[in-house]
Amino acid sequence: MIKDLFVDNNVAKNFKNPADPEYQKLMKWLFTEGHLVLTQKLLLEYHASNQGNFGQSIISIINQLTIDGRLVKISTEEMKALTFPKRLDEKCLKLNKDYWHLKAILLSNRKIAIIIDKAFRDAVNNHPKVDGVQACAVARPEEIDYENLAV
Repeated sequence: MIKDLFVDNNVAKNFKNPADPEYQKLMKWLFTEGHLVLTQKLLLEYHASNQGNFGQSIISIINQLTIDGRLVKISTEEMKALTFPKRLDEKCLKLNKDYWHLKAILLSNRKIAIIIDKAFRDAVNNHPKVDGVQACAVARPEEIDYENLAV
């Protein structure tokens, strides 16, 4: 099973100089065994937030995961193909750019995410099951067992 995880840009920016032991633990897991859910839109956000910072950052993690073949890339075509009923779609569209991130989470293997933004997190947690799996988003790494959670 692929142990994938969606990490929102607001979380990834905390990787720059993590004094927080929970972020250090998450980064170590991503470097050694985790798979990162990634879209082109999210990659652009990561790059914009990490310009000039290539030490401990999400960009360093992406480089390692690329070498190891541990990126779960969700294509724009896949996201466009995922449709919601009209009422739900109207509600989800209010997420603006996070609308596409929601789709990426729902298309990922484990459908789990770490997201600081409460409205986005609530949208993930309140979304109907996809393929029999309830998506789950938390605000901090220690709030979910990202190392062992199975679907």
